[in-house]
Amino acid sequence: MKKYWKTILISLIIVTTIGTYYMQQAIAKNISFKIESTSGNKGEIDNLIIHAIYQSRDIYSRLDISKDGSSNQSGSFIGELKGRYYPGMFQKYIQEHRKFMRGKEANPGQYFEDEDRLIYTIFSNKEGRGDSFTLQIDILDKNTNESSSFEINMPDQVRYDWINESDVYVENGKIKILATSNLNNEEELHLYTVDENKKELEQDSIIAKIESEELSRANIYIFNEYNKVQNENYFLYMVEKYKYLEDGERKTISSPMYLYNYLNNEVKEWTIPAELKPYKNWIILQGTDIFIPVRSTNGLVLNRYNIEKNQWEEPVSFKYPSIANAKEKPSIQITDGKLYLIDRVSDGHLFLIGDLRTGESLYEGNIIIENKDKLDADYSLYIEQIYNNIH
Repeated sequence: MKKYWKTILISLIIVTTIGTYYMQQAIAKNISFKIESTSGNKGEIDNLIIHAIYQSRDIYSRLDISKDGSSNQSGSFIGELKGRYYPGMFQKYIQEHRKFMRGKEANPGQYFEDEDRLIYTIFSNKEGRGDSFTLQIDILDKNTNESSSFEINMPDQVRYDWINESDVYVENGKIKILATSNLNNEEELHLYTVDENKKELEQDSIIAKIESEELSRANIYIFNEYNKVQNENYFLYMVEKYKYLEDGERKTISSPMYLYNYLNNEVKEWTIPAELKPYKNWIILQGTDIFIPVRSTNGLVLNRYNIEKNQWEEPVSFKYPSIANAKEKPSIQITDGKLYLIDRVSDGHLFLIGDLRTGESLYEGNIIIENKDKLDADYSLYIEQIYNNIH
């Protein structure tokens, strides 16, 4: 019996873990949300899907919320371990281009899409960490549904522990891939330029390079919208150096920000006003505008900097009964000239759609729980993406 005790113990742990997971999912499936309109044009939410994460103590579940209710999107135990959750944009890709999407990762930073094509890029190193990489590019012609693919062996000096793609920019036969890489605590921000016709790496530009030291640490942050797969002419990044004090508090040593222009390959430092620095992690870059949202006592103030005019515009204010909840920051998405805002209020979560041009509130509603007897008062709702489900 003694020779089997380790096997028995491991089996018990596995059974308990899987059993706990499915118990939690059964509880989560009893939680149901919906959007309840209070004012404005109800047509604004006719086709909207809110991808959210519900969390209450040990209960964790992915939800799709609409005006008609919510559906649990958490999958099997193995599927969750593999991270097999596909946001709306990828569900649409899979439905329309199933063959092309087979085996591909659900990271928007690896894709480019326009009216005619869908392009997917991936770096891989078959031998493991610290070895050379191969770049594979797959191209789908959406008009004919035909696809092509080619691989580029990266130079021997391109050896990293990992490469993480953040953006794909395509213009005039060039495919530009923005990616961060890491090797032995050194992090680099690269822009790889591929000549599509010649199917070769034309240039590898190191945009930023940092090294974590014994007494300090450093990271590179990119502020572009994560779910965007169309061309944006700019990207904004921050190189932050920080350290931890004896009490565990994190202290920033320096955090310069830089704007990169894809059109002319120029980098310039961008300075954020001192009064807005505490909100730098809330920055959103959309098109030619940099937005910095700031909570106020009666809602939200959206500060806006226009890159091409090189000036700050008049802030736009949206009023609602906000409660400054440190546990949950407001979820904000800016798409097609509209602000989509979800924020904690006293009786749940407010959902507001605003016009960025006029500052007018187009729609207001509440995300409410339909079966309040199942609700833990200490729950949190985190918004991943707001998606327009028009096919």
